[in-house]
Amino acid sequence: MLVTELIKKINFNDSCVNELVYANGTVILNIDLCMWKQNEYQDGDPELKEVILKFLNSTNYNWDSEKREDEIDYDSIVDVTCEESIVKIVLEDEGVSILTFECSEVQID
Repeated sequence: MLVTELIKKINFNDSCVNELVYANGTVILNIDLCMWKQNEYQDGDPELKEVILKFLNSTNYNWDSEKREDEIDYDSIVDVTCEESIVKIVLEDEGVSILTFECSEVQID
């Protein structure tokens, strides 16, 4: 799936990141997705769903934060954007962390 399609389809706001890994050109985000913010949500459905996003063939990875990636502890997603294949993910906990990388394809598990 194209990253731009993913961003149009899924509302990531207020979902939380459990883990961030960058290895072998792949950015992997394990998140608890707020299902109640999605268009297809119906009363009685689970409010959260664990989702793993794999951003394939990622380059120019940059983590801008006062903490290390392995210190992520349920950080909230504030914003996810993709312009000209540059993905920007803004997280918030006690401070703001910004993840940027180039990628056009994402896999959802």
